[in-house]
Amino acid sequence: MTRKGEQPLRGSLLTKTPPHLAARGLKFNFYCSFAWMAASIARAASLPAPMARMTVAAPVTAFAKDGVYTASSVGRNGSINVQVTIKNDAIADIKIVDWSETHPVADLTKTKLIPDIIKYQSVEVDAISGATLSSFAIKDAVSQCLKKAGLDVTKFEKEVPQPALLTDTKTLDADIVIIGAGGAGLSAAVTAAEAGKKVIVLEKNGFAGGNTSVCGGCFNSANVNQSHIKMTEGQRKIVEGILAEKPKSDLHKELIGKVSKQWKAYNDKKETVLFDSPEFHALQTWKSGDYKADLALVYTLTQNTGNVMKQLEKIGFVWRDKATQFVGALWPRSNRAQNFKSGVGYIDTFLAYIKDKKLPVTIELSTKANELIVKDGRVVGVKAQAIGGDEKGRKYVVNAKNGVILATGGFGANVEMRNAYDELWGKKLGKTTPTTNLPSATGDGITMAKQVGANLVQMGWIQLFPAGDPQTGATSFKLGENSCIYVNRDGKRYVNESERRDVLAKANLAQKDGLFFVISSAKRALIDKDGRNAYGVKVEDILASGKSYKADTLEELAKKAGINAANLVETVKKWNEFCKKGTGDEMGRPTCMDEHRLDEGGPYYATLMTPSVHHTMGGVQINTKAQVINKAGKVIPGLYAAGEVTGAIHGTNRVGCNAVPDALVFGHIAAETAAAAK
Repeated sequence: MTRKGEQPLRGSLLTKTPPHLAARGLKFNFYCSFAWMAASIARAASLPAPMARMTVAAPVTAFAKDGVYTASSVGRNGSINVQVTIKNDAIADIKIVDWSETHPVADLTKTKLIPDIIKYQSVEVDAISGATLSSFAIKDAVSQCLKKAGLDVTKFEKEVPQPALLTDTKTLDADIVIIGAGGAGLSAAVTAAEAGKKVIVLEKNGFAGGNTSVCGGCFNSANVNQSHIKMTEGQRKIVEGILAEKPKSDLHKELIGKVSKQWKAYNDKKETVLFDSPEFHALQTWKSGDYKADLALVYTLTQNTGNVMKQLEKIGFVWRDKATQFVGALWPRSNRAQNFKSGVGYIDTFLAYIKDKKLPVTIELSTKANELIVKDGRVVGVKAQAIGGDEKGRKYVVNAKNGVILATGGFGANVEMRNAYDELWGKKLGKTTPTTNLPSATGDGITMAKQVGANLVQMGWIQLFPAGDPQTGATSFKLGENSCIYVNRDGKRYVNESERRDVLAKANLAQKDGLFFVISSAKRALIDKDGRNAYGVKVEDILASGKSYKADTLEELAKKAGINAANLVETVKKWNEFCKKGTGDEMGRPTCMDEHRLDEGGPYYATLMTPSVHHTMGGVQINTKAQVINKAGKVIPGLYAAGEVTGAIHGTNRVGCNAVPDALVFGHIAAETAAAAK
């Protein structure tokens, strides 16, 4: 596997409170979090980030001292602790002592950013694209160390030389070209390579992984790791309600018929373990999207999730042995990695397998695809350009014998694009609305596909993640999954937490300032032995953020968080009673089970959260073979697509934990179809 380059982004630190928080009367001292947002906004507009310089008060002294100094600053996932060695009034060495940053997103800060700071003796080196928060935090911590050493920090803020842009054009040849090295792209790359095809992957970030690397990583699949889950009366009603629906199409009728037979067999055997099937998963998914998705695509997805899980296992991925129900997943069929890794676990597995098996896959990093090459009505390649690294400026013509697979993700970080298409949120998803997405999620694949006549479907349907970080939008500051409840400052629940994500997001936005608390128990928070949550973030960093609170009692927790204590105690009491009964609760939550109780004693957590832009459900139209469809309803020869770049799989609302299966399943299918093309 070949990698090259990194994508730079110029900028410096911000000192202002993010506008979406200032409007809510919140003040946080997390400079880098807003830098992340600023970079995201700037990238969405393809313009330099509008960064304001953070001035470090650093009086010049005559007593600069050699030695080792430490400082910390807040990155995307918590504190980054940095150690700087000063010798002869210069930076001799920089080490990361501890951090919770997402691999591989932040890796280049160690291999590129830090060496550049030392080389140029300046904190004004380029930040790593896609890892702006981490980059700015490291530079801030280094500046703090310089100040501690008694040095004039301004002398280390000099501009650094930029390499000359290359102007030549290079031609590359492959059987299959994949645009995007996230989950969909790498799934396709492994499948195509194992079919004997030479693969080139173009990735505009300086690292592989895309949004998959920063997602929660949960993976819905029916009839997998569910034997520990008992069926509740509320869940029985859900199944019966879906079976009672009037068929809306022949395929809908067929699926209802299959599930009806499965349900009868289940009841005849007097089963008590959770009922599930790929057909039921499909019906739930379709209904959750208001029946607007292409049911054939939905069923293709749910039929193939189990096989993809097995394929991942064969190449080294280790699953937890117990499924759960993640936010908005609707049913306890959410699987994830045994080692608590989030979406990065899939990326690591694919990359390691490519390397270990020496598969014919070349990943061109910091290389942005700009245009599809069409010859005689067939897509035969891609025009691209290096936007970072030693080859910055170089243009590429990448020929694809079997075709091109679009795996570029959605447009969640493109403010202009999401407001141009939005049909669900009153076109209010502006610069002050945080997003879970990397800044690179700007809809590039959709734009390129549109230019060659692809039909775009359901572009107006954009999903908000109900529980994002109030500053960064990230999902990583989460403590607790299904064993939690949402409360407002009055200490009261206001929504069924197992509802659709759009229902949850609307209910959460309706709370004062669009903020609410997730209440969870430390004993059920999925914290590993190293004190990190399911996203790899240290709990102590979450608590130090000023957005999460911990206490041994609910009364103490309420006092710390500013929640009505009496109401919170009563709310949790009622919740525990419902869980013990397993009959559903006053909010209509049918999945209250004994294992979700919050009555095992403290400590307890209360984490402040807000909805953030998460998933764009619309995109390029495909068929069940992942072939792209044009406006006339015909296949565009040589063009395939998978993952969030596509539309019509989720309808108006994406079921939680269906995104990773969508990316990996259709990435696999796209590669199989392309490999078989003549």
